[in-house]
Amino acid sequence: MPRSLRFSDFYNNYRNWVSKNPQVSTDFETTARWLSYFIAGRINSSHVVSELIYCLSNLLVLHNDRIICELRHLNTVRSGEKLRLYLTVLEYSEVFLELSASKKWGEKGRWLVICIIQLFKCISKLVLVHHYKESMIQYPVISVLERRALTETSDAGCISVSEICQRGSVSFKLKRSGRIIRKIEASPPANIRSWKPLQKEIIYDPVSLENIEQALLDRMLAAETIYLVKPIAHLGSLIYFGQKSWKPYILALMFDLCSLHLYKSCDKTKINTLSIKQKVIISRRTTHLLLYLIRSPFFNRYSKDKINDLLNSMSRNVPFASLICNQFIKYLPFYQSNYFYMWSS
Repeated sequence: MPRSLRFSDFYNNYRNWVSKNPQVSTDFETTARWLSYFIAGRINSSHVVSELIYCLSNLLVLHNDRIICELRHLNTVRSGEKLRLYLTVLEYSEVFLELSASKKWGEKGRWLVICIIQLFKCISKLVLVHHYKESMIQYPVISVLERRALTETSDAGCISVSEICQRGSVSFKLKRSGRIIRKIEASPPANIRSWKPLQKEIIYDPVSLENIEQALLDRMLAAETIYLVKPIAHLGSLIYFGQKSWKPYILALMFDLCSLHLYKSCDKTKINTLSIKQKVIISRRTTHLLLYLIRSPFFNRYSKDKINDLLNSMSRNVPFASLICNQFIKYLPFYQSNYFYMWSS
């Protein structure tokens, strides 16, 4: 009984410390993450141990974020929160589970674990989108808390844009010229301002407006479904056609391009359908298309030699670059085969 009391007191003190010192706890988490890079290649089973430390550091970040949100009363009640939590934990742990399965049961065990993980992730994300009405699924599902921004906001006493918008109209129209003027109190923070004049509001017929909005929502739902089904489609085609075939690679690329095309067609309409958060996720997914340059079979046939030549050139010509480039060349095949699947992003 005394031991449990001591542990509970220690844990409560830890929770209070994390809540009061979010930036210091971030430094400790970053140190643990860098420790995983340092261990790689230096001890037996280093890849598994390194990935375990990296996984635990991410889980520590998730746990500390939840502590900060709870003690600072930042939690918002959302449906499907437990499912989001399970998915986030699995996304942080999946590479470690794959490496552990490969070491214990061989290649067949590794691919069995991959199939189970991807099926669970795909079904769970589709449930979030279709049942819990989540608009878009980001990676990780529960995003990392912006602790620095949180500290600056609490110190400055800033008001969020959503709170401003809830207080009333953000603009008014001049009677003579009809020009739209933004109210001073509704001005967003300087870092997210577009500095563009407000556009005249387009008035639609209520029935046609409702039909347009529903059509756009259906298109966005189709785009997100295509994106979420892509990992299973790629995995199934990989099993059917083989790992050296170009068909799984092209199929996954077509799924990504089709999803992005549907989203961007929604954004081109005069009705502002996509939120700022959705636009950020779409921009990130567009950037992730560059990963196809280092995914098999394109990597094995084209980009591998060019990347190695570039790293060797930097190692010879840039002072001290050999310390990083030589290690990167050494572990590039391992990183490429374990971190750059079609379903990783």
